[in-house]
Amino acid sequence: MSLESDGAATAKRPRLPAEDPSIHFGAAVEAADRISALPEAMQLHILSLLPLPSAIRTGALSRAWRDLWKRRWQDDGNAGAFLHHHIRPCSSPSSKKLLECLELRQSQGRRGRLDRYSLVADNPAMGARQFGRYLDAAARCGVEDLRVELPEKPPSPATPTKATTLRFPFPAAAGPDLARLSLRGIGVSGLHSRAARPCSALEVVRLHSVPVDDRGLARMLALCPRLRVLGLHSCSALRRIAVTAATGRKLRSVTIAGCGWLIEVDVAAVSSLRSFRYTGGFLSSFYLPDSASFADLYICFDAQRSCNVRICQKVFSHWFESRVCWKLTALTICSNVLFVVSSLPNGISHAESAKIGGDFFRSMTELQLLMLDMKAPELANIYVFLKNSHCCNLERLFVQLPSIPSGPLVDASDHVRVEPPEDVLENLKVVKITNFNWNRIELQLVCFLLRKASSLHKLLLVTPSLVPLDVTGIQKADLLLVGEAVANGKIILSKLDDAATQPFHSDVFAEV
Repeated sequence: MSLESDGAATAKRPRLPAEDPSIHFGAAVEAADRISALPEAMQLHILSLLPLPSAIRTGALSRAWRDLWKRRWQDDGNAGAFLHHHIRPCSSPSSKKLLECLELRQSQGRRGRLDRYSLVADNPAMGARQFGRYLDAAARCGVEDLRVELPEKPPSPATPTKATTLRFPFPAAAGPDLARLSLRGIGVSGLHSRAARPCSALEVVRLHSVPVDDRGLARMLALCPRLRVLGLHSCSALRRIAVTAATGRKLRSVTIAGCGWLIEVDVAAVSSLRSFRYTGGFLSSFYLPDSASFADLYICFDAQRSCNVRICQKVFSHWFESRVCWKLTALTICSNVLFVVSSLPNGISHAESAKIGGDFFRSMTELQLLMLDMKAPELANIYVFLKNSHCCNLERLFVQLPSIPSGPLVDASDHVRVEPPEDVLENLKVVKITNFNWNRIELQLVCFLLRKASSLHKLLLVTPSLVPLDVTGIQKADLLLVGEAVANGKIILSKLDDAATQPFHSDVFAEV
């Protein structure tokens, strides 16, 4: 897709591990999941014997193992192969003792190897030389998962903020065994050194509040030939993210969130991409690969609708032409993208529309709509999207309404001028609507789902009022339908969000 600027519970979930969205196994493997029947202690012991990348990939073998590898270092009180050092100005034990602990492990050979090391440098007095000794010792211990963080503290008159000189020397501090690197609040040095050597084992890079610029990021990608997962969060120095075919030939997942000055994203050359997640401001240029087979997409613009109409039209029109969404299982879009996407098939020629038929979203089992507003036009867009996109296998629908209604709860002039679609939700089983406020448009959506979703098991409404409110403009038959669904348990009212029923993309921006 190319574009240029002109100015989670009982229902089936996408089989897509959070750590590596590229791994997929068939239903037969999942049905024969005997690994999960093993005692947890035995599972953790097995995982502790595997190299970190292999331990992560075992998540494809069993749902229960999906995140179990994160706890494989937790044993009977010993640090095992996981060390966490938080260095404070008056820490106990002292920073010297912590460094000696690392160096002792280093002297123990294979017995002292580190799977995972977390370093939080919270001491303004720490010098670059001492900081480098920590990183060197961790690399020599064969660390596979490294997290380095410099906490950001608000300045105060009593303790003015001192500018830190600490930098993460990349790739010098990335040992030969390093598979996962997470940096937060720290600069990066050494990227453009002639002596820099590729990080042959590095597969996952996550940067949070790291002041890396466009050129530095491009160089980092070039030094990671096996990179599969890239996460960029609040990296304010980035303006243009461009991934070439050479630097992204194995890249499977890209997540970008809150990079405030970003204006262009270009991953068009990355045909291996299976997962793309973006949330942030308006992009003047946005390129996604035409040849990729996406498994999940998350796209949310926080700009006003008037700014990105033409951009969205150009990007998403390719969905219907290149068919990149044939294998898509989970889709999240916001309402200012929905209103563009919902009408796209109407602009395609009749012959092309007939050729696409009901195959466009044939694999999608979960849809999440992030509604920035919820009035009659937004409900009409939902109707049109469901009708035109042929979501015949949709099983889970999540609608996040505005936390604060943008207008009056009752507006007699707010009419939906689009007829609800027929026979598009026959496989829908679970629906959750959050921030439900009992206004007329929201109730119309609920009544539509109750009538059209013949296989619906549960419709969860997260609402501040557990008693159905009287709303003007609603037909008596609709009120009776809602009341009956509440009485027989099909509609579940709750003030708290159900942790057991969460969308696939509920935590994609939570981890660095």
